[in-house]
Amino acid sequence: MYNIRERGLFATCARLTAQPEGSQDVTKMQRWSIIGSAATALPFLVAALFFLFTGPQDASQFPPPEQSPYLLPWPENVRYFCVQGVRGVVSHRGGSQFAYDFYMPIGSDICAARAGRVTKVVQHYDGNGRNWPNNVVYVDHGDGTRACYAHIKQNGSYVAEGDMVEQRQTIAASGNVGNSMMPHLHFHVTDVEARRTIPVTFADVKKDKGIPRMFKWYTSGKGQ
Repeated sequence: MYNIRERGLFATCARLTAQPEGSQDVTKMQRWSIIGSAATALPFLVAALFFLFTGPQDASQFPPPEQSPYLLPWPENVRYFCVQGVRGVVSHRGGSQFAYDFYMPIGSDICAARAGRVTKVVQHYDGNGRNWPNNVVYVDHGDGTRACYAHIKQNGSYVAEGDMVEQRQTIAASGNVGNSMMPHLHFHVTDVEARRTIPVTFADVKKDKGIPRMFKWYTSGKGQ
């Protein structure tokens, strides 16, 4: 049978903590040094796993940002933190993988990332929790794609179904409603016919190939 004590980190710990006859005991200081080193390395390991198992697997799937028709969905020169990106660790998997979550204090302005027609508004819900219904605004772009702006506050929509909206027009107030753990905006674009999210970049994101990444700050700009 394979003995896990004979290899890798377990073997090192075993050699350090073992006390064969005639050997000197490992001091408490040495043991605490080992524990301290492991504790120091843990955040870096967790961060490495986040970036390994989240984010875009193939950036070539995404259009170049200079060709993107989208701007970050909030007013110009405002900075927000991306709490979950594409292929996120909490959700954003499968057909919903191409989505972004941005932390926003409740009541922050949400703007249209792209011009279009409002096709659906849900704003009567309140509260949050697992499988809790979301408040959303959907904007159709007229080319078979539709943007979703989710978790808006109760009665927080500034637009109605059928309205035409311009890019960067304020359309809603952000909230923490629905399947949500914190105040934030969930944004994705769907291929309406295929019923799945699609890769999008933002013309005003000048780093990371226009693809917002988890645990990074992004400031909205003018676009092209």
